[in-house]
Amino acid sequence: MKEFNPKWIKIIAAILIIVILGGVWIYRAATSGTKVPGKDLVPNSDSITTVVDRGMSVEQMKAFTDKIAPLEAQIADNEKNGKRDTSLVLELANLYYETGDLQKASDTYRDILRTNPTDPPALENLAQAQIEMGDFVGAKASLIKVSDLEAYEPTYLKLVDLINQHFPEDDAKIQTILEAAIANLGQTPGLLTALGDWYASHDKLDEAISHYEVAHTLSPKDTSITDTLAKLKAEKANGK
Repeated sequence: MKEFNPKWIKIIAAILIIVILGGVWIYRAATSGTKVPGKDLVPNSDSITTVVDRGMSVEQMKAFTDKIAPLEAQIADNEKNGKRDTSLVLELANLYYETGDLQKASDTYRDILRTNPTDPPALENLAQAQIEMGDFVGAKASLIKVSDLEAYEPTYLKLVDLINQHFPEDDAKIQTILEAAIANLGQTPGLLTALGDWYASHDKLDEAISHYEVAHTLSPKDTSITDTLAKLKAEKANGK
């Protein structure tokens, strides 16, 4: 009988160790949300909130349930008969969201996007549900997609706020996002001050003051704009 070369036994043992350790690393990466080469980001299920308490009374919750049950039945009947009314599905998803069932709401918004992938209300509402669930990666993707489809100031501002809070590595993109928003929607106090704040955070006081001055012209009674503008001018005067 041919005997194994001790050298080959050591090599095989080393390979087995590498395979085992690699499997452990992939498992830990998948369960912790770490990016595994060649795989999509797997969010940690422990960090996802599926249900939130909206503070409803028993009576209020029952009122919503009384709306949800027949709507579910109607949608199921429509599907059975080959009909699909996405406005009803959106209404159902919104009811789930209002009761705090974020998982059902997000699943139902995705059901709309399954056949209507460019539906702005479904994308916008899905993004809000994802934010509350803690799925910030998904929320950012949804907001970017809907901002490319329909231009709404709240969408742009929500995207900027999300980046500020959870994606500091994308900070440079905020300027581009807000400039695109202004190009699409025109100058508004909200967009101008948001861009002004970005400039101020990068020590570009002249640009920040310029944007706040235009915002002040558009909304002269907004005390927050007036106060921030005065603060920026004082910082510039003091050489900060």
